[in-house]
Amino acid sequence: MGKTLVISKKEAGSLLNEKTLVLALIIQLMIASLSSLLVMGLASFFDPQALDKYDLRQSKIGIIGEGDLNNFLEKSRIRQYHYPSLSLALDDFNRHRIDAIIVIPEARPSGNEIIEIMLYLPKSDIKGTIATVQLKKPFEEFEGYVRDIRGKRIGFEPVKLYVDDIPRKTSTYFEFIYGVLIPLLVFTPVFISGGLIIDMLTEEYERKTMDLLRVSPVSFPEILNGKMLTSIIIVPLQAFLWLTLVSLNRVAIYNITLILLLVSIIAVIVVMIGAIIAISYKKRIISQYIYSLILILLFLLGYLFADSPFNLATRLSSGAMGMESLTYFGLYAALIIPFYMYLNKIRAI
Repeated sequence: MGKTLVISKKEAGSLLNEKTLVLALIIQLMIASLSSLLVMGLASFFDPQALDKYDLRQSKIGIIGEGDLNNFLEKSRIRQYHYPSLSLALDDFNRHRIDAIIVIPEARPSGNEIIEIMLYLPKSDIKGTIATVQLKKPFEEFEGYVRDIRGKRIGFEPVKLYVDDIPRKTSTYFEFIYGVLIPLLVFTPVFISGGLIIDMLTEEYERKTMDLLRVSPVSFPEILNGKMLTSIIIVPLQAFLWLTLVSLNRVAIYNITLILLLVSIIAVIVVMIGAIIAISYKKRIISQYIYSLILILLFLLGYLFADSPFNLATRLSSGAMGMESLTYFGLYAALIIPFYMYLNKIRAI
């Protein structure tokens, strides 16, 4: 055990020379530190309404024309600028003095004409997304107002459907934080460590130093255990750091201890897989290629099962699961045994 720790300390001291690892740590540090900003940006891509929960500045909206729509716009979270003509409004719009333009038609809610509202928004600009979010509510309220006035002309009462227990859509913020960001942060160190053990072992083979180590007082199992120990230990340390940084962004994370236990178990499995590949092929490029293919397969399989490590991390971090997860931990820990037996078999050759 003492020689294994010596090897482990040596490998730990050389980790800072691993440029790939250092770069990955920097990227993860930025993601964890700016998690709230990241979630806000990503959420706005496919669900602009998700921005509505943030305290955003009031959009500057140019308004042309008079009508009942103005009553709803006055109650909304926008700053109104009235213009006598479209040309004057477009001039300020092109000079970025206002964020959008609304042209209110002369058609009245009590009339028969189609009410066509023209909305000018900037191209490829976050201002356009924010303006759309803030205008959504007054437009919907105006639509309901017009519908109530003109609905009386239908001549019959529409059938109303009442459905109990309609499931509500999970917020985009919740989906990104607990379904994507946290699993990504806690399992990325696992994937990195699997590649790290490959580099540690194949480097010894390619530099012809493995033979020198074997004739030293240190046995091959001790060399292998020392390198794997270093690769495994850094996983929960990184995961704890990332979860701490996310917590500093005012994100509530539950069951941190269980999450660290889960990633440690998965790290042992992945590191063993990396060690088996490295010992079998002894070439870094080939080993990393095969490891990447296996990793992609495992990643895809991970989302096919309800109790996969990714889903467990999501449920644990959101507080939807507690100590009952230990049953699944035991099942994953049992996978270590066949990998360890096979590893002992090939390293004895």
